[in-house]
This record gives sequence, structure tokens and C-alpha cells, in this order.
Amino acid sequence: QSPSLPVYPSQTSTSTMPTAPQIEKKNDDIIVRTHQSGMIEKIMENSMAIFSVVFLIGIAASKTILTKAAFKQVDFGYPIILSGMSCLVTDTAIAGLWGTGMASYAAPKSDKLWSFAVVTVMTALGMAFQNLALNMLSVALQQALRATLPVFVIVFERVILGKSHNKLIYVALIPLTLGPMLCLKGSSGADITVMGLIYMTAGVLMSALKVVYLEKVVRSVRKDMGMVSFLFWLDLFMVPILAPWAVANGEIFEVASWPQRTSAIAWGFLILVSIMGGLRAYSINMVVKHASALTKTAADIFTQALTIYVSLLIFNTEASTMLHLGIAVTVAGFGFYTAIKYNEKQKKKAKKAAIKKVVEDNDNEVEPFLKPSDAVSHRV
Repeated sequence: QSPSLPVYPSQTSTSTMPTAPQIEKKNDDIIVRTHQSGMIEKIMENSMAIFSVVFLIGIAASKTILTKAAFKQVDFGYPIILSGMSCLVTDTAIAGLWGTGMASYAAPKSDKLWSFAVVTVMTALGMAFQNLALNMLSVALQQALRATLPVFVIVFERVILGKSHNKLIYVALIPLTLGPMLCLKGSSGADITVMGLIYMTAGVLMSALKVVYLEKVVRSVRKDMGMVSFLFWLDLFMVPILAPWAVANGEIFEVASWPQRTSAIAWGFLILVSIMGGLRAYSINMVVKHASALTKTAADIFTQALTIYVSLLIFNTEASTMLHLGIAVTVAGFGFYTAIKYNEKQKKKAKKAAIKKVVEDNDNEVEPFLKPSDAVSHRV
């Protein structure tokens, strides 16, 4: 009898290889899970976009209304001090973010300090003048006058820089000029002061000059440091400008007699108002990140209209037919202007993309081994 040969498991056990139906089911499960994951990711992305827009509108409208409430309801009639408080409170919050590691630290580059200083001066002047105006004017009138910013920007670019624009841009300037004039005519005497108009005009002029001359500088410096660090240093450098101003106009001495100086609630409200500037900058960054430039543009238009009409109710502003007409014309003009500017930016982006593609296509072209003249000579 011959010895028995060893028996291996593979020869006796059934094959463990998955069957075709099992493979198909596994693939279907993978597809389903991938689809579900994509849907969840899409829902989260859309939710963040919606939240960022709502957050921006709420913060931007609240900032103006709460600042006016600080002047009127809380009786804190010290706009320069409030501007300085906004800088200090925002910087304290940012320092906390740095300390907890929630934001990265960065300082201005030495070669851009001079440009950063000019940006700081113009920003401080613009903010202070507009707060001084808001203390003296109604929110509706202040917002309408603020909407004239594109008018000054276009005029400066045309007269000083010789820059030409789409003809429709000049058409948009008509309602942006007419609307504030109607608001001015339709406002009651209690909502208008000559100094308020002067301050608002100066504030808009400062903002326009910053847009015309320093927009590229601002973007470059902000890109180097990031939004949080840029905001910290900007606010910090504005304090040495605002502090002497508060001394010069007497606010620093008058605040000692503020009726609510011992009220913790009043100071808490002022701190809330002060942090709004930093939150607004953060909310703008969120919209740009999670939504689109067009969404940001639409949010700006809606914010202006919401701010004006909510302020009419909260502050019991006497709203005549002329004022309502001026508001409507201003908001419509602002919407028309922003739509044209957005369209221009999209065209510029498309043109740059087309030029870049042509350059890349030319770079990718491979030179033939034989030039036409060489090929002819070889055939001969």
C-alpha cells in the first residue's frame, strides 16, 4: 500500500473568493456611500454659504444701528472715543485668538510700513468722520450720503488718473447723486446739521481716496499678513491718531460727566458696539470664502436697504414721501452700479484667463524635429 499524500486545505475547502453578486453589491455600497458623502458635503457647503451671508447682513446692519443707539439711546455722544474703543476692543479679542492658537500671528513687512501708515491714517480719518456724522445725522441720511462713495471714486479716477469707464457706470452715478439730494430735501430739520454733512462728506472723500490710491496696497499688505493680523495692526496704529484727536476736541474731558459712566450695562453695550467692526471684517471674509463675489454684492445692497428702513422704525425718524423716494433711488442706483462693476470684473477675469491659456498653449507647443526647410533639403 502506497503512503498517503498530504492533503492541503485548498484541496478540500471551498474557495473563499467573492462571487460576482457579492462584488457587485460591494461596489453598489461604495457608490451609495460616496454619493451620500458628497451630498452631505454639498449640504454643509451650502449651509455655510447661507450662514455667512445672513451673518454679514446681520452684523453690518447691526453695527450702524447699534452705533447710532450708542449716541442717541445710551447718550454716549463721543464719536472719537467710541472709534478708539472699537480699535482697542477688537485688538484685545484678536490677542485672545492668538493666545489660544485660533489665529496665526504676523507683523507688517518693513518695506511696506510707509504704505501701511498711509492706509492707517486714511482709515482712521474715514471712520472718525463718519462716526461724527452719524452722531449728528439720521441713519437714513447718513447711509444715503455714504452711497455716494462710487461717485467720488469714479470722478477721482477720471480726473486725477485719467481712467475711463463703461458708459453705463456714468449713468449709474445719476441716481447715486439724485437719491441723496432727495433724502436731504425730505429729511426733517432735527436730522440734519451742517457739521454733520461736512463730516460725512469728508469721511466719504477719505474712503474714496483710499480706494483710488491704496486699494492695491491694502490687498498686498492684507495678503502678506492675513485678515486677522492686518486688522490687529491697522486698529493698533489708529489709536495714536484717535487719542490726540479726542483730547483736542475735548471728548476726553467731557466723558467724565457722562450720565451713565457708572452703569455696567451701558459699558457692556459700548463694548458690544466696539466689537462689531472686527466682526464685520470677519463676516466679509466668510462670504468671500464660502459664497461668491456676486453674493457679496447682493448682500451689500440688501444690507443698505435693511439698515435704512430698520433705523426709521427704531429711531422714529420722520419719513416723508421725499425721503422714501430718495432712499429708493439711492438703493436702486447702488444696485445698478454694483451690478455693472461686478460684470466688469468678470470680463477682466475672463480676459486674463484667456490670455493665460494662450500663453500656456504656446509654452506647451513642441518644436518639430525637422524644420520645414530642413525637411525639404533632406528630401532633395
